[in-house]
Amino acid sequence: MVHVLVASQVLLTTVFVVSAYSKLRGRAALRSFAATLRLLPGPARFPAAMATVAMELVAVATLIVLPPAGLAAGAMLLIAFSTWIAVSLRWGQREPCQCFGASATPLGPVHLVRNGLLLLVVALGSVALTFPGGPVTVVGLALAVPVGLVGAILLIVFDDIADLFMEVSGSA
Repeated sequence: MVHVLVASQVLLTTVFVVSAYSKLRGRAALRSFAATLRLLPGPARFPAAMATVAMELVAVATLIVLPPAGLAAGAMLLIAFSTWIAVSLRWGQREPCQCFGASATPLGPVHLVRNGLLLLVVALGSVALTFPGGPVTVVGLALAVPVGLVGAILLIVFDDIADLFMEVSGSA
């Protein structure tokens, strides 16, 4: 189970690093992300965007240094994101999802599904912490790290994959 924890750490760390980087890659990117936070009053948007990035980076650091705290921080962040998405959808605010950079894809149920999958990864990591099993092995790491990276990539492009399947099922 220790390798499940490693795969979870790699996946979640990669997702949060890419998410934070996409917002910090330039002042325009951060301002663009802040502009999507329309449920907040104008003056609160930029500080909220900065706080979001800060929390993503805290989750990354703690996932690496103190996995139990990192998993908890990741879970809280994902629950906050999911709540934001649900409230936005309820209020009819379908701003483009800027989770991983500039995007024209509006917030929708697919983003809740992605966050649910990420929360499942947090849960798997938590179970692995509770029942660590044997020691870390080179072979286990050689499998866990790529699995975590591939999982992260799939979740980062999840809305693109979902769009592809929705287009295919819609045209059939």
